[in-house]
Parts: sequence; structure tokens; C-alpha cells
Amino acid sequence: MRLQLSSAFLLLLAFSLFPKTSEPADPCSKIKSKNDQKKCYSKEYQAADKELNVTYKKIREALSDSEKEDLKKLQVLWIGYRDGICEGPMYSSDESGIETIACKTETTAERTKYLNHVWKFGTASKEGLGSYTDGFGGSLRLFRDKSSKNIQFSFEVVRGPIAHLGEVSGNWTPVKEGKWNWASTEGCKAEDPDCCLLEFQYSQNRIEVEEVSCSAYHGARAYFGGSYRYEFK
Repeated sequence: MRLQLSSAFLLLLAFSLFPKTSEPADPCSKIKSKNDQKKCYSKEYQAADKELNVTYKKIREALSDSEKEDLKKLQVLWIGYRDGICEGPMYSSDESGIETIACKTETTAERTKYLNHVWKFGTASKEGLGSYTDGFGGSLRLFRDKSSKNIQFSFEVVRGPIAHLGEVSGNWTPVKEGKWNWASTEGCKAEDPDCCLLEFQYSQNRIEVEEVSCSAYHGARAYFGGSYRYEFK
């Protein structure tokens, strides 16, 4: 089974991952001078960046030493991820730099929301049902199928500045603490180009995913592996 992406999924990604900067929001868009516009957007970005830093520091204070190190590593990776998108070809064609700044502003604001929804204390449902995110364009959902009553998982990912996509789903075997392997077809091997092999390490509020082989289910630079955390509402 090779990668097949629904049109609804593609539309969702187009509107959710990449900020719409071609029509900047007020009040900066009403300023006629490009230089003054850029100053206005720069102030908005500085405010968003300040809010992110305050949120980041507040969350770190409540974490253990190992969790602090995990968060720090993820934050460094995210900065590179954000800059790769906002300074990439989709926005860098604007010589004024306004679209890049606006992209960074919105992406930074989304990161603050991510930290507030994911890196906070709480407990997921007993079976772990709900949505998980890695903060880098990857989402994982655990849900109960209405017809079979089985728990299923569903990945939807979009990676990098030119949106490499991926999608895969299957039956989920509930585990309390431990590793669980999933294969797209029983007995398929990593060398099989149509085979998808994933390893899940589940613990409370967190799922570590290792992609052994799954290239047929995503674009060249997309991937399913990573650390997914439960999204608290």
C-alpha cells in the first residue's frame, strides 16, 4: 500500500502549517511605507518571541532535570525548523523581508500554544486516547473505531519548508509501559519497499516512535519517528 493523501488532509495542511502572510493582519497592513511596515511587523515578532520565552521559562521551572534537557533539545530543533520554513523559498522571495517576519511571528505564537497545551501537568485517558503532537508538523491520534470497537492510531505529518507529507493508520495494541511493534502487513520486512514498520514506546502522556521502514507512506523528507506528547485541551 503506497501513500495516498485525501484532499481534505491536503487542504488542512495548507492552511494550518504555513501562516498566511500574503495578506498581513492589521494594523501593520494599513501602513503604506514598506520600511514602517517592516518595523511594525518586527515589533509584533519581538512581542511573540518574548511571550514564548516567558512561557518556556515558566514551564521549565516545573520540570525534572531530564525533562528540562529534553525540552531544551526540542526547542533548539524547533528554532531551526521554524527558520527553515520562514526563511525558505515560500517566503524569502519577498525582498522586503516582511513575509519572513510575519511567518516567524505566527509560527512563534503557535509554538507558545503548543507548549501550553502539551508541556503541562495532567493525565491522559486510561487508554491514552486523544491527540499527540511532536511540535514539528507531526500529529498522532489514538481513537476507538465505532464499528469494530478497536483502538486505532493515525499519523498525519507535514515536514520541511516544501511540505513533504505522510499518512498511515492501523490498529493499536494498548500497553501500559513498554514497547510495541506495528507492521503494515503481517510478516513484512524492512527491505520490502511497500512495508511500514514502526516501533512505539508508550508511557504516560508520551509516545516515542521509531520508524524502522515506512518510506512508501510519506514524502522523501517526511518521517513518522519522534517524541509525541499528549495534547491537553
